[in-house]
Amino acid sequence: MKAWLRFLPSIINKSIISDTMKLYDIDFNILKANISPRGGKMLVDISGPQESESIIFMEEKGIEVTPILKVVKKDSEKCFECGACVSLCPVNAICIMDDWDIDIDNQKCIGCGFCISSCPTRAISLME
Repeated sequence: MKAWLRFLPSIINKSIISDTMKLYDIDFNILKANISPRGGKMLVDISGPQESESIIFMEEKGIEVTPILKVVKKDSEKCFECGACVSLCPVNAICIMDDWDIDIDNQKCIGCGFCISSCPTRAISLME
């Protein structure tokens, strides 16, 4: 499951993530992070047999967990492969293939929607 984790300044120096990994035998793949002494945000992919329990633990320790429930979808009939969406994707989930088709990797997509506003034909939308 992909999720945004938000940290308050009061918990920045605590080992909550490593404790969670040890206690619940889960894997964290950090996709994006911006953390400073004033707090921060981290985009992660969490996986493991006790995923739900680990989320409850993190929330109890003060981390705000916001699962990513939506990803983008391309309507192939509307899309004319202009590439306007590619440069706006902050996680490189959209790319131009060798045959010039636009490809969306929903494993990377964080559902931010930046690409939607760039599409001149409105061929991109969010879906659950």
